[in-house]
Amino acid sequence: MSSVVIDPVTRIEGHLRVEMRTKTLETSTGNWTVVDEAYCSGTMFRGIEIILKGRDPRDAWIITQRICGVCPAPHAEASMQAIEAAFNVKPTPLAILVRNILHGAYYIYDHIIHTYLLIGPELGVLSKYPPMVPPALGKEGIAKLSLGSSYAQALDIQRKANEIVAMWGGKFPHHQTEYPGGMVVKPTAERIAKTLSKMTEIWSWIANVMVRDFMKILEANERIGEAISTILDVDFRGLQDLGASTGNFLSYGLFPDHENYDDWLSILHSPGYRKSALINAGAWDGERKAFDLRKIEEYVRYSWYENASGLHPSEEDLPKPNKEKDEAYSWLKAPRYDKSVYEVGPLARMINTFGTKWKIPMINPVTGEDLGYFEYEVQNPQGSVIDRVAARVALTLLIATKMFDWLQEAKSYLGEKVTVKKDKVREGEGFGLWEAPRGALLHYIRVRDYRIDRYQAVVPSTWNFSPRDDFGQPGAAERALEGTWLPEMSVAKICDAIYPEKDVDLSPLGIPKKVSWGEALAPALKQLGLARLNIEKVNGSEYNTTLALLVIRSFDPCIACAVHVLRC
Repeated sequence: MSSVVIDPVTRIEGHLRVEMRTKTLETSTGNWTVVDEAYCSGTMFRGIEIILKGRDPRDAWIITQRICGVCPAPHAEASMQAIEAAFNVKPTPLAILVRNILHGAYYIYDHIIHTYLLIGPELGVLSKYPPMVPPALGKEGIAKLSLGSSYAQALDIQRKANEIVAMWGGKFPHHQTEYPGGMVVKPTAERIAKTLSKMTEIWSWIANVMVRDFMKILEANERIGEAISTILDVDFRGLQDLGASTGNFLSYGLFPDHENYDDWLSILHSPGYRKSALINAGAWDGERKAFDLRKIEEYVRYSWYENASGLHPSEEDLPKPNKEKDEAYSWLKAPRYDKSVYEVGPLARMINTFGTKWKIPMINPVTGEDLGYFEYEVQNPQGSVIDRVAARVALTLLIATKMFDWLQEAKSYLGEKVTVKKDKVREGEGFGLWEAPRGALLHYIRVRDYRIDRYQAVVPSTWNFSPRDDFGQPGAAERALEGTWLPEMSVAKICDAIYPEKDVDLSPLGIPKKVSWGEALAPALKQLGLARLNIEKVNGSEYNTTLALLVIRSFDPCIACAVHVLRC
């Protein structure tokens, strides 16, 4: 048994090391190397909880945004809701609407970035779909071959979504306009009109380009499955058989109903679903069950901490680091729900809200044009690469459509109070339960003598990329990597094995010939210095980790968030 190590994993946020211990799969077509066990290590030590102790509680939502430059907005909201719980203050209905608009635009930006820039290149290459391949040949390649056309458009569209965040948040990243009990920005006719103008373009692109691109990937998926099944002589349907995890999915809910905030707050005190929210809370284990805050615990047997293991976030002390701890291999802790491994993220949100069959109308909110439905059925009950991608696309469409409703509602609140002012309290505690794009996000604050006495954050990638727990259970991503094929061939050769036909016409570039997909990619990769893309060398052998990276990136890891600890 050898170990294939990816360190660092690129095209993610933060520092992640993945070690894959291999085994040999013997079939009629040969001996193939696959992952037997995987070990995910967060290799960066940070420390927000330490920084926060002793500060004014109202500073927490600003400081915790610095956990991450990619997803600061969700940390702001989870922290703000924890502060409001500790202060016993509820935001106004208008404030909830404004927050939904701000965070809705943020979500659109983030899911587009992930779909096209982070996981999209591998999807485009494996699916023989040029629009999602990075534009290696620049404007000429985009114009003549559509190489990177959607990739380039995505950069422009995500920028427009971020402009909406800045319009309501003051700036992005690290917006400035929330306050315990409300917001310090008010809707105006001009601000609403500018947002509607940008959202009209954004919605059209999502419905006409993003949805189309996903459907093209889905069409190619069957071909990928057939080719790999033939090569390995195994039953492999496609990307739905890549990256299967536990089948347990956890969601805290997202985007509360501004007229029913009590339902949103109810799960802080008793099990529930937040059914009035756009996205529901729940703990799916094959069927939908109510989320119960009391069932969350964090384990540290295999983490570089000397803290007690198996505690609820409200009971945990400040981190006590020890890099020399026996058996430990990560700065990430191991969160568990009801002592079981749960996946969090877009797929968990969709399943806990809509089950395993989704049907989302695509009716243009401005023109009324009916584009049909985005329909999808989860293809692997344990989760998979293609299911996670589908969930992100579905959520982007769902949120973009809902943005128009929120903006319309905001018009009826023009001139109304946006904040309930409340001075800081001497003592209190509270949880904020929100969803970052990557999954369930929890912040906890305890206030003593007007200052922060204790603070904890349990974040999405800590759930998904956790090390093993005290019971020996691998984390969700570790489990998902098991069984992944590690080919001993280049990216170009893998593509030629899937698509051997010579049907890529290069004549638009002045080259009068047709080549295979792999032959077309090889010189482009070489030109970019990527001829050995995703290759890892072990004991004289070279393994291609493209499929393993697809699994890893399907969870959209954010490791700076996952460790959120900074030595002071």
